[in-house]
Amino acid sequence: MNNPSAAGIRRPHPARFSRDIAALGCVAVALASTAAAAESFSLQHLRRDTRILSSDAFEGRAPLTPGEDKTVSYIVHAMKQIGLEPGVGNSYLQPVPMVQTETLRRPEPQFTMTGPSGSARFVYQRDITLNTERDTPDIDLRSAAVVFVGYGIDAPEHHWNDYAGVDVRGKTVIILVNDPDWRNPAGKGEFGGAAMTHYGRWDYKFEEAARQGAAAALVIHSDAAAGYPFSIVSSSTGAARDSLDRPGSSVVESWITHSAAERLFRAAGQNLDRLEESASKPGFKAIPLDVKASIHFEVRSKRGLSKNVIGVLPGKSRPNEYVIYTAHWDHLGRCPPDRSGDDICNGAIDNASGVAGLLELARAFRRYGPTDRSIVFISTTGEEQGLLGSEYYATHPVYPLAKTVAEIDLDPLNLMIGATRDISLVADQTELAAIVRRVAASQHRVVTPDSAPEQGNRYRSDTLSFARAGVPVVLVSGGLDVIGKPRGWGQHAFDVYNELHYHQPSDSYDPNWDWSGALQDLQFFYRVGDRLARGTGWPNWYPNDEFRAARDAVLQAARADASPPR
Repeated sequence: MNNPSAAGIRRPHPARFSRDIAALGCVAVALASTAAAAESFSLQHLRRDTRILSSDAFEGRAPLTPGEDKTVSYIVHAMKQIGLEPGVGNSYLQPVPMVQTETLRRPEPQFTMTGPSGSARFVYQRDITLNTERDTPDIDLRSAAVVFVGYGIDAPEHHWNDYAGVDVRGKTVIILVNDPDWRNPAGKGEFGGAAMTHYGRWDYKFEEAARQGAAAALVIHSDAAAGYPFSIVSSSTGAARDSLDRPGSSVVESWITHSAAERLFRAAGQNLDRLEESASKPGFKAIPLDVKASIHFEVRSKRGLSKNVIGVLPGKSRPNEYVIYTAHWDHLGRCPPDRSGDDICNGAIDNASGVAGLLELARAFRRYGPTDRSIVFISTTGEEQGLLGSEYYATHPVYPLAKTVAEIDLDPLNLMIGATRDISLVADQTELAAIVRRVAASQHRVVTPDSAPEQGNRYRSDTLSFARAGVPVVLVSGGLDVIGKPRGWGQHAFDVYNELHYHQPSDSYDPNWDWSGALQDLQFFYRVGDRLARGTGWPNWYPNDEFRAARDAVLQAARADASPPR
């Protein structure tokens, strides 16, 4: 990312942030369909839906809470009013079985490391987070052996296995976040350098540790490697956590700050910096540490059914072929209070705005009449907890994946900076990229590459679940070259949002927002989906992409069933 100070832009006071970015005004952007219809999106609807969904009455929209019930009811009611047909048989709801666990703060969670030089204690939520996906009243892990497994990656296609030759069953593993070559320039290195791969993501680290049989997995956090501060981790994990109801997870999933990890390694007679350097090189071997881990915390847990909300506009000539739009409805619910005492993470931008956009797209497609293919609108649950709703849909699809043309995700809309001259194509590994560029050109916008590939944005939204299932995806983020503003202003505004508002109570509705960028992006999303829904093509991932094999397997299975896409 650009350095704001280098751009010569003075940092705005947080209280003036929304007023500073409202200079362009709230103007409607004309929408043009292939049938040459011209009508504007309803700014009134967008504002209303975003404001209501992010109000305190919805309590932060956490799954398995009264906030979910209100949110789901609101979206279902809106879909009925729009005229969408139920997407799951006679229902708009796809049940998603979940386990909800919450680490209790009393008694205080305990994490200690004991070695030859004594014991080191780490403070919950300051040094370390402690969570579990197990439906259990407490966690009591005593004197577990500890193994440093480098980046915790098993990637045969890269000839890389950090678990080779070591048995971690029942042990505590310590893992570095990101990829081994993340410090390299983009495109340089076994895993692509600065552009984070799926193997660099925290959720992969926990999944692989569980597959290896580890009892506890600790991911070492650093702002540079993770792409966000530890405060984001602590706020996201400090309240109730949801997971899909599935066996086999590790007993403990944890993050530890880099400074706390340095203390831990010193207690084991090791140097973390040297081990990080060693772990970044091919041939690294996991290292057992001369310390034992003891972890104890109590858990409030329950099982329940969350909901994906699904509506469909059937196609007129090929109704059994599908274009999917998604926007996750969930946010963090109650979260650690800020300085004002506010403890509701309303998630106005992230992602009440996306749901409002999803509903407004549905209204637009409904107004213009049916397309050739069916269009499916899915508001997913549990995205903030690890893409849970989209993962469940992708593994329990309502509509055949082989008949699904593409998935387009809205997360979030651009409410921060206004209309832009550019748009960032985060997932540029599919044949959909050509359509994206044509649509952007129709808006007189330049398509730029992912501005922060080191953050792994390709793997941080619901598109990942569809991609892993073989469905090509459209993943873009709003541009940064803001019309009417000096170069660097958009990047700076985006950085301020990430630092002060992302996953914080201050991500709340502001009537002074500039909606011109959101309307511009809705036009983009509409035109992309419209082309796909009226077209006959079946885009695929490029041959060298990691998700191409999944798509080919889905299509091959469909051919074996004698029902290939037309």
